[in-house]
Amino acid sequence: MNPLPQPVSINLFVFFIWIFVGALGYPLLQKRETLLKPLALLLSIGSILLAYSAFLSLLSGTDYRFTVEGGLPGLLFHLHLDPLSSFFLLILGGAGTGVLLFSGGSLHAMSPRKKPGFFLNLSFFMASMEGVFLADDAYLFMIFWEAMALFSTFLVLTDRDRSEVRDAGYLYLLMAHFGSLLIMMGFFFLASREPSGQVQFLESLTFNAMATSTPSTGLSFLIFLLVLLGFGAKAGLIPLHVWLPRAHPAAPTPASALLSGIMLKTALYGIIRLLFGLLGLDHLSATWGIPLLLTGGLMALFGILHALLQSNPKKLLAYSSIENIGILFLGVGLAILYFKSGHPVAGEIALGAVLYHAINHAFFKTLLFLGAGTIIHASRTNDLNAMGGLLRRMPVSGGLVLAGILFASGLPPGNGFVSEWLLLQSTLQAWILSNTLFRSAVLLGAALLVLASALSAMGFVKFFGIGYLGIPRSEEAGKAHEVSFLELTGMGWLAGGCLLLAALPLTLLKGINHVIRSLTGHVFPDTLLSGGWIWIRPISAHGASYSPPLLLALLLAALPLPWVLLRLLRKPSTRTSPAWGCGYSVRTPRMQDTADAFGQPIRHFFPFFFAMKRRIPAPDEKDPLLELSVEDPHWPYLFRPLLRLFVRFSELADRVRTGRISVYLVYSFVTLLFLLSVLRWM
Repeated sequence: MNPLPQPVSINLFVFFIWIFVGALGYPLLQKRETLLKPLALLLSIGSILLAYSAFLSLLSGTDYRFTVEGGLPGLLFHLHLDPLSSFFLLILGGAGTGVLLFSGGSLHAMSPRKKPGFFLNLSFFMASMEGVFLADDAYLFMIFWEAMALFSTFLVLTDRDRSEVRDAGYLYLLMAHFGSLLIMMGFFFLASREPSGQVQFLESLTFNAMATSTPSTGLSFLIFLLVLLGFGAKAGLIPLHVWLPRAHPAAPTPASALLSGIMLKTALYGIIRLLFGLLGLDHLSATWGIPLLLTGGLMALFGILHALLQSNPKKLLAYSSIENIGILFLGVGLAILYFKSGHPVAGEIALGAVLYHAINHAFFKTLLFLGAGTIIHASRTNDLNAMGGLLRRMPVSGGLVLAGILFASGLPPGNGFVSEWLLLQSTLQAWILSNTLFRSAVLLGAALLVLASALSAMGFVKFFGIGYLGIPRSEEAGKAHEVSFLELTGMGWLAGGCLLLAALPLTLLKGINHVIRSLTGHVFPDTLLSGGWIWIRPISAHGASYSPPLLLALLLAALPLPWVLLRLLRKPSTRTSPAWGCGYSVRTPRMQDTADAFGQPIRHFFPFFFAMKRRIPAPDEKDPLLELSVEDPHWPYLFRPLLRLFVRFSELADRVRTGRISVYLVYSFVTLLFLLSVLRWM
């Protein structure tokens, strides 16, 4: 057996380190809780090693296929480390390090009874996600995919003593298995079609064999739908998104950070791998990109509008993740549309923007979820209306959260701006499309992208302004204190990653260039990367340039300028006094804006995105108050009717159960006759 290449050996080493440390940590933590920090540091070291190896593999364009004994008879475990898997392993290792470091400090507050199980599930969850990115056959992929779903469900159910947590875990598991069923059907059609060579069925389960066959147009469209819906259930594609706002708040903070920051990217990986890698551009259609493009744009708008109405910080961030996943779907649809319309340059930019936004979202959203967990723990509540004034009591973690908000808002020079700017540059190439329908779809998608990006900044202002600024709205918020050193280290790691992605995007874009070439055979235009590490050049003579390092340096240099000017212009006779309080000498929490009032304009201008119920009190009520409830419209108009239909069908089916064996034998006999008659005519 030939020795494995170094990147492959490192990946397998990290995989087994996570498995071993997780399995070893379960019995150890039951006896000695003080071992939590060393064990978390071991997991973090493995994560750093994975990120380092993936980064080097990505820049070098590493592409290795290898097999491991242990699969089905006649089918080995096939593994593949190519630029696409290296890119997502970089996301896993880079963002995962921050979460693992944070866990070493935050898990001390968890119940001793739950701590060992959570640590075990956390370790195995990380390992299963790595397996998803390395799998090179459908059999192994589904093993790791199901393992990822199960261990993430166990993480969500950590506090299963509460009924709302059990409901959230059940809903998440239901959606995960529904998506898995569709994914397996997609693999079945990819593997069952006639291959180009004489390949056995088990061997046709490998991704390499699937990529060499030629499906019909109808079968390709069916596979396209199965892939989008199957992985969309995991990503939060509307209307399959309903598990996100329930599972994320129910899970402990490290788990919710991993679910939103990293696990959602496994769905994006699956979509890109199957559509661009296995099905191939030759079997896609330009018209298929239009519904994907528009669905992504509407999904982005829907997600951020609902985020603006939430008072639970984690629920706000969960809906914000739906917005960002919508942006990714928009970019994938845009790439398909451009590639199949004969404009590969614009398609390369769109696909590159999708990948860059995926890693951006992994870092800043993971950071924000960790920040949300710190303020929930510090204020002993998950309601923004009971927080306030936390920045003075938690200055370091609050400053890191503020940095994450600036990075996530899509404003320059943040890393979120780089990917959204690239995606917008791609939409501005709509003029090269000859089809009027295509041009209109791209321009509508661009409008939805800009609107969602602007509203996202408003949502983050609400998150930080209501939670961190002002004065405490509750006694618990007034007693808040800073988090531990390890928690700050994890948050600082993620903030540093956001800063690197914002300042040096060209380094990573060169690695993304290898990913695009491996998937499509195309590369970025030479002009885009010709600016060294300073300039992102325009893709056409009419485009714009952008220099993240220069802009970041100018802003950092300008930060002390207002203070310097005030010091220079301040007169010796200047008198200072408290700010005017609108006639009130003492400020009270009731004088501050609330999280609910912040979203009132959104409810007013976009009522058709919400299911609202108002109750007007009677005139003779003792304490008349207007009651308003707002919820996701997919519950009253889709899922609850489906649930009632399912319950009704179950009640009818229950009548078949009589308890008499003779009746059951008749049922079996009739079923057998039916099957024989059907098989006779097939």
